[in-house]
Amino acid sequence: MYPILFSFGRLNVYSHGLMMAIGAIAGGLVIFYLAKRKNLETNFVLDLCVYTLLAGIIGSRILYVVLYFNQFQNFREVFFIWYGGLVSYGGIAGGFLFAYLYLKAKKQSILKWFDIGIIGLLIGWAFGRVGCLLNGDSFGLISQSKIAIWGRIPTQVFESMWVIIAATLCYMGLGFKEKRQLPDGIIFISGLGLYALGRFVIDFYRDEPTIIWFLKGSQVGSLIIFILAILAILYLIKKNISTKLETRRPDGSF
Repeated sequence: MYPILFSFGRLNVYSHGLMMAIGAIAGGLVIFYLAKRKNLETNFVLDLCVYTLLAGIIGSRILYVVLYFNQFQNFREVFFIWYGGLVSYGGIAGGFLFAYLYLKAKKQSILKWFDIGIIGLLIGWAFGRVGCLLNGDSFGLISQSKIAIWGRIPTQVFESMWVIIAATLCYMGLGFKEKRQLPDGIIFISGLGLYALGRFVIDFYRDEPTIIWFLKGSQVGSLIIFILAILAILYLIKKNISTKLETRRPDGSF
């Protein structure tokens, strides 16, 4: 493990923080590129990405503190995020909640932005999980297999690979959405569902205690999000079909 990559005197460069920064830049560039392609306003993309990132970090840290408050010896340690300790779902909730409020204030099409935002998020998340590996965070089970890294199953690498796959599928889905005239928001929800599905499977190999039957806490959350995503997708599709039928003219045309 390499929690500190290198130092300049007393200044340490932490692997987790560096990979999060690289991920934020990569994800922001993806969002900017897609926004331009979709003819969305781009003059506020930098502010949107920076503030959303900060909101996501705050949200992920708050949820971690709530779930693992017994790990902290004093209140100051709550703010030591460079040692790791972030919960992904808290970050997703905090980031997209702020993005919703920000885009609403800017009078933007929120769901159109969310459809491209989920792709940028997943790309950035891949880098963040590499940071978790270097930091020794989000441990996998102890293993002597050939795929083990530092004696543990590298679940962080698996998740990083999965979110890249999910981001690719979402990117391909943007074109399919336009071709089939699917409703805005369906790519965003699909991305969340794909992420939750991957986390559910991968977390079987994470070194965490089970809380319900054979499931771990994060798996319960992933399962709930995946089911809600499926229901939301079905609702959007049904609503989209109903809207098309309502606008159909008597001669069968639209």
